[in-house]
Amino acid sequence: MSSLSGSGSGSGSGTPRLGRESWDAMLPGPSSRNNGGSSDCSCSGLVAYGAGSSVAVVDRRSMQLVSVLPLPSPASHHRSLAPFVTSLRWTPQPLRRDILTHEPSSSHLVLAVGDRQGLISLFDLRQGLSPLLSLHLDSSRSGIQDLCWIRSNHPHSWILAAIHGPSLLSLWSLSSSRCFWKYDAAPQFLSCLRRDPFDSRHFCALALNGFLLSLNLLGDGEEEEDVLVKEVHIAPAAWDSTDFLRLERDRDRRPVHLLVVAFPKDLVVFDLQYEVVLSTAPLPRGCGKFVHVVADPDNEVLYCAHLDGKLSVWMRKG
Repeated sequence: MSSLSGSGSGSGSGTPRLGRESWDAMLPGPSSRNNGGSSDCSCSGLVAYGAGSSVAVVDRRSMQLVSVLPLPSPASHHRSLAPFVTSLRWTPQPLRRDILTHEPSSSHLVLAVGDRQGLISLFDLRQGLSPLLSLHLDSSRSGIQDLCWIRSNHPHSWILAAIHGPSLLSLWSLSSSRCFWKYDAAPQFLSCLRRDPFDSRHFCALALNGFLLSLNLLGDGEEEEDVLVKEVHIAPAAWDSTDFLRLERDRDRRPVHLLVVAFPKDLVVFDLQYEVVLSTAPLPRGCGKFVHVVADPDNEVLYCAHLDGKLSVWMRKG
């Protein structure tokens, strides 16, 4: 990250300098392996990505740089460098009609950013470069692997889910700035969080070996007893004919319980309702390992990114 700023008024025949109060901007550096591919696109078309210890925000239509958000340095070491960005997520809040309101809970420009020292910072692009809120677990200094916004029962209110280190899952109430629920999945290694597109109070946490946590928020959704947890193991060998018959009877229902999981060499479609694998597909010949998968809302098409930079497209048969 480079910093451009001017000071003084300049003298002689040299190029005049602008005062610091007139020009103070930053240029983002490139993303690195330490940023872990952290990026997200907002509902309004803003792309944010981790660039070292800062977040670059770009308009996806014009590809113009909108802003650069620097992470604060650790409070215990004021002179040390800020840690690398490891995860970020835009709020799912849609654009409101009154776009001039400054109420944080109704802003569609709030961005949650996690770093490798376990700090979560919330930024609002309308409020400048300083974070609105900082969240940190005293019991953990492990980096933030992933973040996910979950709908609260309160109007225009969201809860933030985070993976700390390899195995710790936490839920944060933003209205009170407190962690109200924690779950240690050790010895499992959690890898990512995904919200249900049909029910924003339901989300999943996936581990590297197919271990899955299915979580639902009940009641107000901001107390420990409001969290319902179910452990599931995605095992293709568990399939049998009785499962198939149950699924055949429900074939006319909308597949709202389907989960698509990309393992390094396999693509798996899993039914959360019956806890069975519906389909598996091996890695295409000539393609690198799977690194990411995105499904369209109707589950008709899957888009898969591969380690070697290739993109494969999968269509449902029948």
